[in-house]
Amino acid sequence: MQVLEYIMAAGPGPLKQVDIARDCGLSPATVNRIIKSLSDWGYLFRTSEKYCVRNFRLERNVPMSEAYLAKLDETMRALSAALEVSAEVVVVAGHELLWHSKTDHPDPGVIIRANVGFRRSLYELDVLSRLYLSRLDWEEVEARFYTDGFYETPRRPGQPTSWLSAPDVKAALDELRDTAFAADPQGNHMGIRRFATVVEDVDGRFLHLLALAESAERVNGGIGRYRDALLDARAELARLVAAESAARRPRPRHHVLPPRGG
Repeated sequence: MQVLEYIMAAGPGPLKQVDIARDCGLSPATVNRIIKSLSDWGYLFRTSEKYCVRNFRLERNVPMSEAYLAKLDETMRALSAALEVSAEVVVVAGHELLWHSKTDHPDPGVIIRANVGFRRSLYELDVLSRLYLSRLDWEEVEARFYTDGFYETPRRPGQPTSWLSAPDVKAALDELRDTAFAADPQGNHMGIRRFATVVEDVDGRFLHLLALAESAERVNGGIGRYRDALLDARAELARLVAAESAARRPRPRHHVLPPRGG
């Protein structure tokens, strides 16, 4: 796995086996056996005895350890129990939001359509999309997205979709650039309102969203209570991220690609 992570992080350019062995702290013979197996299965092309090019993609939805994921699960359960809401972890996959994990709402009468594995377009500009996209420079948003394609979900079934102009999208994102918490102003067409914070790594790169989902008709204790709970949870997760950053896998010294969002 260490070799696979290293090769994936190195980008599409050719890699020397000697560099992989050196940076991963493995013997050349061990690396050669691994490279041969990957080549035999078609995951690598060996351009010569010394160079190889990857033919696969490998990434974690939340690029942290098992200990972090366990802490994340504990955090969600604590938020759900204390606030009587559904807690969600949402990651980004391409142009979509992906529900990574969640807790059930304690009230079975509150129906939340988004379950684990649910995907939804980032072009639907609710609090989750806005928080993620606000972490990107506007130039990157323009490069990666069709900026006249964003819209707001109708608040009631049968209402027309409200399309947003590029200036309106930019203004909505600029509003959140300096904040780590945001809330939907009202419920969506399913009557669900979300409150969210963004979790980043020690270098400020996006990791995931942590959200609370509640019926728009009942917000226990006001938005301030949800905001404080989410920001406290964010701070705890950030401390664990910082502690784990010292134990990161070695990064390749060549062909490193800049991160592109989640």
